Parts: sequence; C-alpha cells; structure tokens
Amino acid sequence: MAELETLYQKALAAIQTHQMLRPGDRVVVGVSGGADSVALLDLLCRLEGLTLTVCHLNHGLRPEAGEEEAFVRRLAKNRGLAFLSRRADAAAWAREHRCTVEEAGRELRYALFRDCSGEGGKIATAHTLSDSMETVLWNLTRGTGIKGLRGIPAVRGNIVRPLIGCTRREVEDYCRQRGLSFVTDPTNLTSQYSRGRIRNQVIPQLEELNPGLPAAMARLMARMEDQLALTRELAEAARKDLDRDGWLDRDGLLDLPPPVREELLLDLLMAEGQKQSARLLEEMLEVLRRGKGKVQVGTGVFFSVKDGLAGLVTHRPRPGEFFPREIDLSALALPVSFPLGGGKELVIRRVTEKKREKTEKINKSALNNRLDCGRIIGTIRLRAKAPGDRMAPAWRRAGSHPLKKLCQEAGIPPEQRQFLAVAEDSRGIIWAERLGADRRCAWREDSTAGFVFEIAGMEDGKNGES
Repeated sequence: MAELETLYQKALAAIQTHQMLRPGDRVVVGVSGGADSVALLDLLCRLEGLTLTVCHLNHGLRPEAGEEEAFVRRLAKNRGLAFLSRRADAAAWAREHRCTVEEAGRELRYALFRDCSGEGGKIATAHTLSDSMETVLWNLTRGTGIKGLRGIPAVRGNIVRPLIGCTRREVEDYCRQRGLSFVTDPTNLTSQYSRGRIRNQVIPQLEELNPGLPAAMARLMARMEDQLALTRELAEAARKDLDRDGWLDRDGLLDLPPPVREELLLDLLMAEGQKQSARLLEEMLEVLRRGKGKVQVGTGVFFSVKDGLAGLVTHRPRPGEFFPREIDLSALALPVSFPLGGGKELVIRRVTEKKREKTEKINKSALNNRLDCGRIIGTIRLRAKAPGDRMAPAWRRAGSHPLKKLCQEAGIPPEQRQFLAVAEDSRGIIWAERLGADRRCAWREDSTAGFVFEIAGMEDGKNGES
C-alpha cells in the first residue's frame, strides 16, 4: 500500500502547495475514463467540502468512443455525482481550423470544461508528471524557450492539476490497489501521434540512461518555472520604464536582454488575446530592428513601429461591413452580389462560353477569377482573410503559399490585407480577392461549367474577369 499512500500524499501536497482547492469549491472534473482521470476523480471524492461534476467529451474519433462515454456516465452515477457530456467531431474541427486532431481535441475539451464550470467554478484535469515530461520533450524538438521547458503548469487560471507530481505508473498502481476500473485508449499504446512516439519510444530510451528520469525532469521544470518568474518580473519592470503613453520606447526595447524583450513582446500579444508563436515573435523583432513598419498578429491587430515607438494597433472593419456567410450557389439566381464594406462588393456570375482560352492564358494572372464549379466541394463560405491562410494560386505552377507572402509579393499594404475577401469550400481556400483562384478549383481547358468571382466598386476596376 506504500505506492497508494505515496500518490495520495503527493496529490495532497500539490493541492496545498499551489492552493488549488478549498472546501466549498465547485469543481468540474474532466474524466475521459482512462486511469489518470479515474484516479483523479477518486482522489477528489476523498476530500471533504467539494461539489464535483463529472465532465466528458466524446471526440467521435474511435469506435469505442460511445462505450467510453457510457462508462464515465456509469462512474458518475455510481458515485452520486452530476454528469455532463458533449459530442464533437474533432477531425472535422481540425480540418476547419487547420490544426492537428490532438490540438482540436484539446480545444474542444477545454471549451466544454469552461462552459460547464461557470463563473467561480474550477476545472480539475488529470495531467501527470509523465504528461509534463512528454510536453517538455515535444517542445524541445521545436526549439522551445524557458516557457516550454517548465512543462504543464500545476495551476492556470481556474484550471488545477492535482496529479502533476505523480507518474503514470504511480497512477495505475493506485487504481489497481483501490480496485478502480478504467478504460484504455488503444491509441496510447501506439506511436500513431507525436506524443505516443515520445511516450512509447523516446522516454523508455532515456530511462535506460537514467532510471531517475522523472525526478530529474521534475527538478528541471521547477528551475525553469523559477527562471520564467524572474524573467516576467524583469519584463514587467521594463514595461513600466519604457511606457510612453501606451506605446513602448523602441530603443529601450532593443537594449533589453533578449529573454526579457521577448517576454515583454509576448505579454503584449497575450494581453490582447492573440496567439503566441516563435515565428510571429521573430517577425515582430524584425520590424522592431528595422525601425518602422507593421506585422499582422491577429485579425485586425498589428504590431507597429514608427517614430521611435512600438506597440499594437487595431484596424478592424466597422460592425456590419464584413461578416462570414455560407453560400449555396446552386440555390441562388446568378449573378448575385455580396457587400464587403469600403464601397466594395463581390459579384458572382456564371462563366460564359464566349472565351475558350488555353489554361495557361486563363490563369496567367492573379487578376483572373474563374472557377470550375465541378471542383468545388460542398457549400462555399465567404469570410475575411485570417492569419495562417494558405493557397496554391492558379497562376503559379506549383506549391502552396501563405496569403501573407502572396500579399507582400502583390504589393498589398498590411493595413489592407485584413479586409480582403476569401472564399473556401470544405477542403480549403478556393479563391482570394486580388490573388485569384486556387489551382485545385481553377478553370481548365476541359471545364464546362463555372463561376466568375468579381470585385466591383474598386477604383481601378482591375480585380474582376478581364
């Protein structure tokens, strides 16, 4: 029973050290049905004064998903706890948001937890020291900094992780000794995903080099947490010192030690709710060194440097100027137009038979906007350009390219790019304003039916079908 008490004491120590929970708290417990989450639920049930709700997301990724949901439902019922669940198509969400299935699952899970916890509630997840080790090693392969080496934080906002000091082996021993049944996700036993390869191949090799790897990694992560806290303290002091009526002194920023400067810039993004990435940080630093210019960091948000000052500026369309909409062209009488704001509108009409140019001539210019309707998959969605968008323009022979790069090559100023219209089907972008049709859906010599996408109301009149 030593392992059981060791794990229990580790969890209690984590709760007390990080002030995770106290009597009277309402806690949503994320339970997948695996050993980690079952052990977490059992531990929390042993604590007094907590109001627990079992929360489960059915990702819809495996045939066993329905059985796992039913298992967690029974688990909650047997303990007399409230149960909340949601079904989602993680694979479809990943395609729509251009991310991995793993990332999609995480986003969907936390969205459910936030909805269920409500105001003032807490969220308990079953992340362990083993999970944190895998995260650090994965971050290392991507060239991470201090933040990525601290692992999974024990507390983040209202999210608490009581098992963060326990290994997966300790959790499984606890379940066995407590007589707790759990389900096993078969993908955890394979190397299908990146985390699975790290878990099943990399960590066993490292443990052969050092059997005390978990304790060594825990020490590393604790040191990195302390280093990050110090860097953040220095960054906050620098921000106050460099503040110029809401802007930051450019020369002062450049004089800061790189880790402090980078943390300060990342704080700017976080304060505005923008995603952080090493690539984006490098682009911000490039503009900062250049001394002038802008880089888009989010929809309608730019990092701007001018007149010796640096900061974030917002250029957003006025409400109602542009909004996403679904378009079913088979149900509309063409031609049809959609207002885009700024005196522009998108006009969609059918291709006429008066022109039968060779494909090379049709697609030689970004200004040509003819699409083969037989190659469009599903309903068309019209929206504004977003960071991370990519397309394979028909006027290039090969390759997919970021819209940001294509806009730069086309000489479209940064402040105009956010207002560009983009059309996509279920597989991705099919057309972009001022950049033309995507190669996948472009008009071809053997095409028989199609659409022309034209921008009307532009001063030069050169964005439509010539």
